[in-house]
Amino acid sequence: MELEEWLKIAEARLAAAGIDTPRLDAQMLAAYIFGAERAWLLTRPKHEIPEGAGEALLQRRESREPLPYILGWREFYGRRFAVNPTVLIPRQETELLIDEAVQTLPQPSPINDHPSVLDLGTGSGCIAITLKLERPETDLTASDISPRALDTARLNAEQLGATVRWIQSDLFAQIDNRFDLIVTNPPYIPDGEGLMPEVAHFEPAVALRAGELGLNFYKTLSQQAQAYLNAGGWLLAEIGAGQDEAVTQMFANAGWEEVACRPDLSGIPRVVRARAPTRHNLGR
Repeated sequence: MELEEWLKIAEARLAAAGIDTPRLDAQMLAAYIFGAERAWLLTRPKHEIPEGAGEALLQRRESREPLPYILGWREFYGRRFAVNPTVLIPRQETELLIDEAVQTLPQPSPINDHPSVLDLGTGSGCIAITLKLERPETDLTASDISPRALDTARLNAEQLGATVRWIQSDLFAQIDNRFDLIVTNPPYIPDGEGLMPEVAHFEPAVALRAGELGLNFYKTLSQQAQAYLNAGGWLLAEIGAGQDEAVTQMFANAGWEEVACRPDLSGIPRVVRARAPTRHNLGR
């Protein structure tokens, strides 16, 4: 069968299965079959595809398994990160968290030549690794409750050449340092909220759900994170749509300073930033 014919059939099947981007997904699966880039196959419509090739992959996508899990990678901030069902698939909106962190991190100085960062709940490691590569002078620590997620993060760090300290920890349980910046993309989906099949049936629930209103982790962060920041240090947290008022109020009530929220490219409030007091009133 010629490639262009296979792509037409695959696109029709994926569209019938409810896939939002059937043509793109069919092309990405074909590229995966040939071990090539998508641009390669678009110039070879008459190329022969072996009989039955890609059928298993096509059936997996028809079942609504996320394309990145099938391909084994997802692009984030211009780099490929290995992903699997033990980690949340990196989203484009999370790149705003990187932009904000790069701008918020203090520049190296004679007093502090290696600003320190904690990525709390690192998953695939995409945030910690990207920050390390964008700001190589930083000391990066990343934690996650899941040892399997940390295995994936370590693999990504090795493949991308980033040095990060990895810690298995349930939030701050095993964290024993203070940092200049804490950055996190915590679970924030309310327990009863409906999700697309790709998310509901395949991505790890522990990285998604956060109580009745989706605010459980922000409550903990607002109450505990100051004890793990240097005086005047910053916390940056991604939030879900419509959560900005509740989250910013939590942090303001807990004594944080300069609490604000930055919108993403769609205008949705997406990243909350808050500063620890310049003098600590909390101990551990």
